[in-house]
Amino acid sequence: MLIKLLLVIGVIGAVYFFFIKKSTPLTKERHEKKKKESDDETMVACEVCNTYITTSEAIVVSKKFYCSTECRDKA
Repeated sequence: MLIKLLLVIGVIGAVYFFFIKKSTPLTKERHEKKKKESDDETMVACEVCNTYITTSEAIVVSKKFYCSTECRDKA
C-alpha cells in the first residue's frame, strides 16, 4: 500500500516537473538580460596604447576605441 502511494506521488511530481513547470517568461527575460550584459563587456584595444578596456568604459570616436581622453587627443 505504501509503495503504491509513493509511486502515485512520484508520477504526479514527474508530470508537474516535466509538463507544468516549463521555463517561465520571467526566466527567459533574465536569460536575455544576462546575454545583453555579457555583450556590453566585450574587450577592445585602445587605438593608441593597445590597452584592453571594455566597450562600456571606452571612449568611441569615429568607430575607434580609446582608453582615455589623453589617448584620444594623441590620435
